[in-house]
Amino acid sequence: MKRISILIPLICVLTIVLWRFTSARPITYYHYLSNFETTENDEIIWFWTYDTIRGPLHSNDYIGLKYSPHFFGQVSTCKDRFISFQNNAHFEIEPVFNAPPVLLPESYPHLIRMAFPVIEDDDGRLMTRIVLRGESGFDVYQYPMGEPSPEPGDEGRRTRHYRQVDERVIYVDGKSEVCGVLVGRMTIYSSGDMYLVDNIIYDGARAANGWFDEDEMEHMLGLVSDRNIIIRNNYHNGRDNGFDVHHQAAIQWHSITINAALVALDQSFTFEHQNDDWEAYQGPMPDDRGIIHLKGSIAQYRKGYLHRSNHLGTGYGRDFQYDTRLMESAPPGLESDEPQGVSGNYDILNLFDGPYLLSAVTVRKLIVRAGVEVILRGNDALHVSDTLEVNGTVEQPVIFSTEEDIYPGTIRMSGGMLSRAYLRHAEVSSAVSLRFIADSIDFDHCRISGEVFVGGDVRFVSNLFSSPVELTSYDQALVDRNVFEDGLRIKGSVEDGEVYNNTFAGSQHNTGLELSHFRSIEFVNNIIAFNRKGIEQHYRGEPILRYNCVYGNRGGDYIDCEPGEGSISADPRFRGLEEGDCQLEWNSPCIDAGDPDFPPDPDGSRADMGAFWFDREHGVKPESTTPLEFNLHVYPNPFNRRTELHIQAITPGLAYIKVFDLQGRRVHEDVERISAGDNRIALDGRRLSGAGVYLAMVMTFGETRTVKMVYLP
Repeated sequence: MKRISILIPLICVLTIVLWRFTSARPITYYHYLSNFETTENDEIIWFWTYDTIRGPLHSNDYIGLKYSPHFFGQVSTCKDRFISFQNNAHFEIEPVFNAPPVLLPESYPHLIRMAFPVIEDDDGRLMTRIVLRGESGFDVYQYPMGEPSPEPGDEGRRTRHYRQVDERVIYVDGKSEVCGVLVGRMTIYSSGDMYLVDNIIYDGARAANGWFDEDEMEHMLGLVSDRNIIIRNNYHNGRDNGFDVHHQAAIQWHSITINAALVALDQSFTFEHQNDDWEAYQGPMPDDRGIIHLKGSIAQYRKGYLHRSNHLGTGYGRDFQYDTRLMESAPPGLESDEPQGVSGNYDILNLFDGPYLLSAVTVRKLIVRAGVEVILRGNDALHVSDTLEVNGTVEQPVIFSTEEDIYPGTIRMSGGMLSRAYLRHAEVSSAVSLRFIADSIDFDHCRISGEVFVGGDVRFVSNLFSSPVELTSYDQALVDRNVFEDGLRIKGSVEDGEVYNNTFAGSQHNTGLELSHFRSIEFVNNIIAFNRKGIEQHYRGEPILRYNCVYGNRGGDYIDCEPGEGSISADPRFRGLEEGDCQLEWNSPCIDAGDPDFPPDPDGSRADMGAFWFDREHGVKPESTTPLEFNLHVYPNPFNRRTELHIQAITPGLAYIKVFDLQGRRVHEDVERISAGDNRIALDGRRLSGAGVYLAMVMTFGETRTVKMVYLP
């Protein structure tokens, strides 16, 4: 049965006007997230040899790489490159540059509304300490600000005890200190600096390093500060070289273990008393306090120091493990079901994850990777000025829709010379219209339900168009194996137009194929049936019509044009036009009725009419159109201006194309990405060295094929 495969980095941020929508993934999704990688004094804080990040990492800034850090999750940055010093970093996944920014919110007012209890600091006069007591709940202590911070266990008289923990948010209006063992799910939010005074672990986790089995762990903690999250310099955290590998019996006096998602909204996750010259406190030399054993995540406005070279070494080593549960879940109040918002002007924008909510985005080059969902807000949500690359796959198409289906959205492109729009495996909702003007426009295996208006050299291959399509071209137009459910209108001085093996069917309001202006255009092997009108010719020129089936169009089949050689007028016998199925029944007159000079169908039989070929051997739609061997042929051949290399490939990959004259001189070469199955690559005769015989050679998958072709300009 006939089958068509149709259903199926920031060089410079010119201006960022980013609306602070919440990420579709919670802020805790990232193993590491930051807005700036440098201190307020512009000091780079490097990722270096002893750093290992196992989950997603994103920075809106230049990431500094020194020596040999290891990254096992997706690394992304808004910038176009890394800052490197003797960089030999290991990446398990290829990094993404020019990614959209992921900014931390300025505050979480909804957490305050959710909070119980809300703890006041008496206008800045009190420090609040929260001690988690496992199944017993948690205790709250307060003592005068400015007094020495008591060591854990020496807090004195508590202010209040709370028994219930699960799904609770605690808000401290002021500075806070935290430690203890958690049972349940909790978020602690502090408007001031938050100090970690001892281990903070989940019940059941290992005290030595915080490890736990994620499949068995139910507890989850969020620690959020409007300022810094700071490891307190006390004896429980390794003060005065408390870390000593030779005294394991005193392990509780060094290092710190943390199970939590850390969020420092305005500053950093860092440590107290870094032995800077201006500090009153000056520790020993070196002042190594131990290891930070963190199993969770870090989100911070500015990357903070966790170790310094001061005093021959001050601070902590790092043992960071990612709590992968945070990819799907979050502590109370930190969940989100809204897409990541992006707005403003960009040079290059790389959408690699998502979903994204785009509002008033202007970009020179937009790259959208497989599986991404793009949601448009407003009618002019996206304007591309030079390059649009949409790289979906069969398994992971790129989806374009609007915030609400009843509100329209438009993707506009207005490019100049060498501008390019390339959409592969994209699904566009009916509320989204495409208005593209570019030097080259290429739609391949897309499902487009909204209106389409394009102008440029056009290549439409194996697409489904559910709404009207208007094509304006002043040079080349290739329209091959598409389904048009609401008609196609061709305008402009098309000089080299080829419309082959398409199905135009079922439009109640429009002409199936309307020709308003052209210079040279050819229509072969198409089915145009059951529309308001069939083929309607408005121009004085004569299109070339051959081997088409035109039938059952209410206002007439041929209007001011003639059927041409091999054309028929008969019911094409679709399997189910009302259900949108334009495949052919076994007894369709369009089977084996196409141009006999066209390449045969994949089953070896004469070309059928329409977008779907019928498998005579099995009588059903084949599971795959992938050939059993790599093959190459050229059609038309001889040719006078333009021909196509038909490459039948076993597997997808790169095809290396070279054309030689009979003296062995290479006159043309190209590299194209091809998919499994039949691929058609256009070759412009004007790239050759005049009339004559040429050899086209294609190399891929360890195979080489050569075919002779004749150019007759």
